[in-house]
Amino acid sequence: MAGTFPILSSLSNFIAQDYDFLVVGGGTAGLVVASRLSEVANLTVGVLEAGATHFGDPLVLTPALYPQMIGDAKYDWKHKTVPQVHSANISIEWSRGKGLGGSSMINYQIYNRGQRADYDAWTQLGLAGWDFDSLLPYFEKAEASEDPKDSAVQPNIPLKTHYNPKFHGCHGNVQTSFPTYRLPVEQTWLESASIVGGNKGKPEEAWSGDHLGTFYGLSTTTRTPGPFQATRSYATTGYLLPVAERGNLHVLTEALVTRLVVTTSGAVTGVEFQHSGASHTVNAKKEVILSAGAVKSPQILELSGIGDPSVLVTAGVKCIVPNFHVGKNLQDHPTTGISYELIDGVESLDKLQFPEKLQAALTEYTTTRNGPLSSGGCTQLFVSYASHSSQSEIDSIVNLTHSFKCPTGHPEAKARLIAMSLADPTDPSIQIVFLPTTLNIQHFNDQKQLLTLPPDMAGKQGLTFASSVMRPFSVGTVHIVSKDAMEDPAIDPGYLSHPADIRLLAKGLELTEKIARTAPFSNVVKRRVFPFPEVDLEDEGVMLEYVKQHVTTEYHPVGTVGMGRRGEGACDERLRVFGTEGLRVVDASVFPLHVGGNIQATVYAVAEKGAKMILEDWGYGS
Repeated sequence: MAGTFPILSSLSNFIAQDYDFLVVGGGTAGLVVASRLSEVANLTVGVLEAGATHFGDPLVLTPALYPQMIGDAKYDWKHKTVPQVHSANISIEWSRGKGLGGSSMINYQIYNRGQRADYDAWTQLGLAGWDFDSLLPYFEKAEASEDPKDSAVQPNIPLKTHYNPKFHGCHGNVQTSFPTYRLPVEQTWLESASIVGGNKGKPEEAWSGDHLGTFYGLSTTTRTPGPFQATRSYATTGYLLPVAERGNLHVLTEALVTRLVVTTSGAVTGVEFQHSGASHTVNAKKEVILSAGAVKSPQILELSGIGDPSVLVTAGVKCIVPNFHVGKNLQDHPTTGISYELIDGVESLDKLQFPEKLQAALTEYTTTRNGPLSSGGCTQLFVSYASHSSQSEIDSIVNLTHSFKCPTGHPEAKARLIAMSLADPTDPSIQIVFLPTTLNIQHFNDQKQLLTLPPDMAGKQGLTFASSVMRPFSVGTVHIVSKDAMEDPAIDPGYLSHPADIRLLAKGLELTEKIARTAPFSNVVKRRVFPFPEVDLEDEGVMLEYVKQHVTTEYHPVGTVGMGRRGEGACDERLRVFGTEGLRVVDASVFPLHVGGNIQATVYAVAEKGAKMILEDWGYGS
């Protein structure tokens, strides 16, 4: 393989030299950083990735096959949270991509940006240059959008796609497109969702910083005719393979980083890693860039002696650089859901349980690059809490955000920013995603079982709707429990530790049920599958209890090495870890506050901006 792709290095070649920059983690952000830094021909860049390459893997490339990778240790870190004391004391599986491309390799391929106010809030926390207008050029730089007006590329797009090319990049690295295949029932649901949501005709442009409303989403899928048509576009295909001949970029896979080499003064000079059962060290002449994600980045920092001294001493690690914010500020989009059976004759992707339908889909995909396997699900609704709540409900939840003090919750400045959004009728507090199959919601804590058709749906077809809180009040932690890099850290997202999140999820379910009772979608719903029909979701107490028993991840962990002013964050606005020299973090862990939408687009933008900052600080570019 190393001979086929010159950037792939053997162990002996990789450790034979020092690098100007070492990137830890060849995932969504890491490959962006490595690709951009190595554009400077006289800079050497090394990348260490714990997983495999997965080049050309059909499970990775075929858009609708992503569920097959979830829970498979070949592709998935298979993390698990500690028991969630506010959610039935269950441990929840957390899937994170393992291999080149990271989670962009296994995700649902939904391409959303957050709301303008999300990024503007970052600057209100004292982080200059991270507002929406400042980030928009980096969103555009990463994106290669395929204009839906080109009917040769997009033969079956809906009449209105909420798309304006002025908000999109067309020459970037990651392809975005509208699905060319979609189920008729998607349009049926969108019509009812628009009625209930009260935002008919909205959003005008879902990637402009305002996505309140219903829309068919973009996905990171290549649609242009050619050998890669209808395949996943992700960090590997966008940022790594196009520079496979670059002589100053070296990538070593199946290399687990165990710690950073840190001097007593806090200077980071290299990386220790395990490969083929042995330990090795490689040196960085300028910087180490940690891009291992919201779980692994804080873990590696703590294993290296950078973090809260009380956490480190408990794990048996000597503290070299006290940094009390490492591993804190963990935020994820908490998610719950409802599933429905459809009437006879209305199809979902559950039809693929029938051998003849599956074979037809395989044939269609291989011959025409279209059909059910050519697309992931991207249909969604964003709604505000304020527009669907009484004034007394709004006052109650806002007062709750002020009065309830969560031990691991947001500091006052952050909590105040989120609380203000709940009373804003233009702010999309809740996301409802149309999932074109019947998930086994009874097993929300087990990702493999969750993605398996419920037994009572054999021979039938249905849909699932996932409702998520976009800016959660509940905050958690990721901390090491030992000095063994092979042992997972303790992941505690603190789901529902703040009662406001329970109410927000309940509001999402309430709206989901209203949509199911509203024509035209109500005309195709046969029954509610789960929660069982006898569960009275109109009873507030029953609804709240259902939420507590059935919450999971939307796969969007952020914030564990969050940006902030000194004393308020783990790294500064230029992503430099406080107390260290020659160390930055560039990935989702630097988000100070969560954003209202799926995170991959923001991760790409943060990585593009981070790479430019690094080059600027070393005198390459302005």
